Amino acid sequence: MSEPRRQRLRSDDRKRQLIGLTLDLIAAQGLQGATMARVAQAAGISETALYRHFRSRKELIQAALNETTAILERYFDISESDIKKRIHTVSANLYDGIMADSLESRLIFEFLRAPAKEDLQEPMQDRFQTMLITLEDLLAQGIANGQFRPDIDKTRIAWEIFAFGFTLHFVNLLGFEKHLTKKRALKSLDEILDKISV
Repeated sequence: MSEPRRQRLRSDDRKRQLIGLTLDLIAAQGLQGATMARVAQAAGISETALYRHFRSRKELIQAALNETTAILERYFDISESDIKKRIHTVSANLYDGIMADSLESRLIFEFLRAPAKEDLQEPMQDRFQTMLITLEDLLAQGIANGQFRPDIDKTRIAWEIFAFGFTLHFVNLLGFEKHLTKKRALKSLDEILDKISV
């Protein structure tokens, strides 16, 4: 009796699978562990087949980075017209999401500590800059709505809020959740928002 034939994945599904396997390898073995050979082996395909989906390891790693930062960007995707409440809700959701699973935090730090030869600094700057601009836009909306003072330095405040979010990754990775509880973390964020509120 012959073995049942494995169903082939559609190209988009296969790409998503390959990116997911790459992220798993990066989280477990670091960026250097995510070789084309290991990704292909994890997927049960040949390296040649992997190169049909990603022309190079650099392209695959870039796709993995994009997926990691897209996860963070999704936290911003909530509908709330009250900007102060929106920033608070995004931050609360971010705290819950990061503390629930350390995978994102491990991935972020693996990408940050990538050697220069990986050429990831500029793509990371671009993705994080997008998040900072989103925060600045929210602050500008808060000013327009009369919630925040018009004289605030939106860039500096965006960096403060961004730093708050980034700190949560350290808290998660180092197991400091008991020290920086959700209540304490959100109190710190609210203090930032209170000082710029009208």
